[in-house]
Amino acid sequence: MNAQDKQEFNIALRQTLQQTDLIPPLPETARKILALRNKPDANSEELVRLIEGDPVLSVFVMKYARMAVFGYGDRITSVTQAVSLVLGYATALNVILGIASSGCLKIPNYGPLGRVRIWSDALECAQLSRELSKHMAKKQLIDPGLAYLGGLLQNFGYLLFAHFCPKEFASLNEMISLDPKQDIRALEMRNFGITHDLIGLYLLKAWDLPEEVILMAGKHHFPDCAGKHVVYVKLVATVNRLLQKEGMSDTCAHIETSTLLEDLGISESDAETELQKSLACQNELNKLAHELIA
Repeated sequence: MNAQDKQEFNIALRQTLQQTDLIPPLPETARKILALRNKPDANSEELVRLIEGDPVLSVFVMKYARMAVFGYGDRITSVTQAVSLVLGYATALNVILGIASSGCLKIPNYGPLGRVRIWSDALECAQLSRELSKHMAKKQLIDPGLAYLGGLLQNFGYLLFAHFCPKEFASLNEMISLDPKQDIRALEMRNFGITHDLIGLYLLKAWDLPEEVILMAGKHHFPDCAGKHVVYVKLVATVNRLLQKEGMSDTCAHIETSTLLEDLGISESDAETELQKSLACQNELNKLAHELIA
């Protein structure tokens, strides 16, 4: 793409993103889940009924709850058990919200930025974000459920980019396939003049998701940012660093990960313990990601 084409592409995409009515709306199931999330007196029974009404969500929740890390395995024989005994209301709700939301966005299944890879990374990041939030010195500053949801949705900008610009997204996927160690964000900026984090911010705003989650998507490459909900941004940025995904570096090389952990009130030993638990789940999470495209 030459300089003029890049500029025209950039302007056209930004104009599209600013028109909320052009962004695919949340699917009906996702809207019901979000409504339940915002309902003060909602309970697990309502969530279970909603999940059981969708075979894909039911199967996923059951398989998720049977992961070795939870220790229940095949003893989980119903959605009710999966929610009440293993995942808990908040985690079950947030993970199915993410899954149901993504169904309206067209994206290739495979490749370094395909649906399988994005979901595998998303589940891993969400899980580690939630667990690290429980170790924070000032736990009242953060909601583990929002930490999980933000970790899950932080890279949804890729999904919208693929949906709106399949040709350009295929090109990006191919470039990363040829050299996985490339900085993806720098590659996006150099070739298209726009990055997935900005696209994700527009998407989650259009879906009217919690402000904390929107900022985690829009700012997760900037752990030195300031302002409201910065603690959520620092948390997801720290998780990304700990997981060390190829091509996913942030813009703050001058800040040590140990400094971010200290700011969050998380000890390095606790971070390492939770990281190892997360890494031990990678194969199971990858299988779950494949289940979502079956």
